[in-house]
Amino acid sequence: MSIHIKPAFKCCHQLTGICFLMLTLLLSACHSQEPQLRIGTSIWAGYEPLYLARSLGSYEGSQIKLIELSSTSDVMHALRSGTLEGAALTLDETLTLLDDGFDLSVILVMDISDGGDALLAKPEITSLKALRGKRVAVEKSNVGAILLDGALQAAELTAADIEIISCTIEAHIDCYSSSDAVVTYEPVRTKLLQLGARQLFDSSQISGRIADVLVVHTKTTKTNPHSLEQLLTGYFKAYDYLTAQPEDAAQRMAKRMALPPADVLAAYEGIKLQGIEDNRRLLQSEPAPFEDTAAKLADFMYNRKLLKNQLTIDNFVDSSFLPSDTL
Repeated sequence: MSIHIKPAFKCCHQLTGICFLMLTLLLSACHSQEPQLRIGTSIWAGYEPLYLARSLGSYEGSQIKLIELSSTSDVMHALRSGTLEGAALTLDETLTLLDDGFDLSVILVMDISDGGDALLAKPEITSLKALRGKRVAVEKSNVGAILLDGALQAAELTAADIEIISCTIEAHIDCYSSSDAVVTYEPVRTKLLQLGARQLFDSSQISGRIADVLVVHTKTTKTNPHSLEQLLTGYFKAYDYLTAQPEDAAQRMAKRMALPPADVLAAYEGIKLQGIEDNRRLLQSEPAPFEDTAAKLADFMYNRKLLKNQLTIDNFVDSSFLPSDTL
């Protein structure tokens, strides 16, 4: 009697394949069971790589939903209310939410403004000192206050020397028409310059104070780990695509930004987008340099009475969702 072991081996091999398939399906099921990851943004060139990633298909079939809101105030309200799991915000806006007691983690440094935020005035106003007694429109947010504070210090003026008009981002063009100057940012900055506005001050003159970050409720790092990894992987692929294929990337982003493609690329001249290596340096080093940046800004804001409490910046960043390999 002969014993054939080959069929038994084949059966075992088939069983191994079935087990592997079942494991793959199980892992996929676990990922799909993650709750929806809602990420809110306002319109800002530094946030556009997220939407470029969506255009490139990086978030198809995922739990990731990008939600565009009309202003940063709306984004912050939605994050406060829990209708968003995360948001793209300026660092100062994030510190404001921490000051209000919200538990947030920075998972990505998106960009550092280096001229993208600016104070623009009517053409006949030729200097910052000439703003004395003038109407200056600014969004009721800390980033607007920080830029305006820097401009007033440079002019040796105070807030009492001007008339401050509250104006949300979607109304900046109208506010420019009805005021003497406006504090704004891309892509509205480019539109107003094309209308003849004169730029008197920009964020390159207060380097490092205005940075954009991607933040999430800290509990989301436990409930949506796979989606957060996919979110950042897609973001960095879009960053690489913008670098390697700027013309096509600009075509994809032009409609959302309501700018011609050439102006889309020009909008990035005042923004330092942060890639993978930048984020590893800022977030993964010990101690994380970005936490030091946040601590200095928190002190500045507290001293300017933009924060109620003197914040202790500790365990503020979570770099665990950054891609571990080069894309």
